[in-house]
Amino acid sequence: MMHQETGVTDHKARIIDIALHAGVSTATVDRVLNQRPGVREKTARKVLEAAQWLSQSGGRPQVMAPELTGFTLDVMLGGQPGFAKDMLITGLRRTARNLGVTLRMRHAQKAKVPELAAALDEALADGTNGVIMEPIEHPLIRDKVNDLAARKIPVVSILTPLPDADVVFYAGMDNRAAGRTAGALMGHISRRVGKAAIFMSDTLYRSHEERESGVRTLLRQEFPDITVLDVITMGDNPAAFYGRALDLLERHPDLTSICNLGAGNRGIERALLEKNRAQDMAYVAFNLTPLTRNALLAGTVDAVVHQNMMRISDMAMRAIGNFHAGLPIEPERAPSEIIMKENVRDIRGSREMILSEHG
Repeated sequence: MMHQETGVTDHKARIIDIALHAGVSTATVDRVLNQRPGVREKTARKVLEAAQWLSQSGGRPQVMAPELTGFTLDVMLGGQPGFAKDMLITGLRRTARNLGVTLRMRHAQKAKVPELAAALDEALADGTNGVIMEPIEHPLIRDKVNDLAARKIPVVSILTPLPDADVVFYAGMDNRAAGRTAGALMGHISRRVGKAAIFMSDTLYRSHEERESGVRTLLRQEFPDITVLDVITMGDNPAAFYGRALDLLERHPDLTSICNLGAGNRGIERALLEKNRAQDMAYVAFNLTPLTRNALLAGTVDAVVHQNMMRISDMAMRAIGNFHAGLPIEPERAPSEIIMKENVRDIRGSREMILSEHG
């Protein structure tokens, strides 16, 4: 389709690239390119200019966000350290540097309500312009977030949503849909029979609850001959997962599929290898890392449901920029990708970027 006003051919630039370059959502780009109402003239012009530049130059999108130079944002992440979390931190730092933003990392790699509440209090006392947080679903945390919102300080929840709290944006994938995707993979790979086990890191994060719900619902609807066992919660400790996985394999010889919603995959893999079950088990994990990539190539893990941390970090930062600029913040979700042995990406470049960030 050719737009006479700009000479832009739609297929030359992807909608996601145009959205990133223009600093708007993919839904806005779709409305502009298809000439549907509901987009301000200034925003529409920005979308068309981005589409024209990308089409004519063949370049990659440059993430555009409202001016945030001189702002200070606080970042609060939970859980255990790991490659996926490192990628998210690297993405946030990269975008902040490009925008002239100062980041304060607080509450990193903890998952306790008192510590997170204290970190929110400290951010407010130190004069923050916005908070990007991996929230714990708890009334105290909701109250702290709502207090920040009442003071016109935007809060973005990242990776996991915080319902009923006054956050301006959730940056992450649809975790329930991602769970359904994992359930479908388990059912098809295991040939629709036997028992299924679900491992999760922590019940504090709504993202894991939504993934579990998605897995169970899909299996119940589409694969009624698969019996889903009680969920196994052991934090992110591979040694603990190893012990529980060994016990599970001994007690349930008809176990044919496993899904791990968080970290700790090394322990499960070790148990499968020791019991000689790695090749006949349908094993679905979350988030592509160097370790899960190796497991895919070795055939221990069959599929990974992945979310792009670099894209999520851009989404979070852009939402805060739009808030301060008085621009609309439209709902958007990061896509959940299916990575298998046949299409696994080489992520060494991402690893090198992290190393360069830390010297």
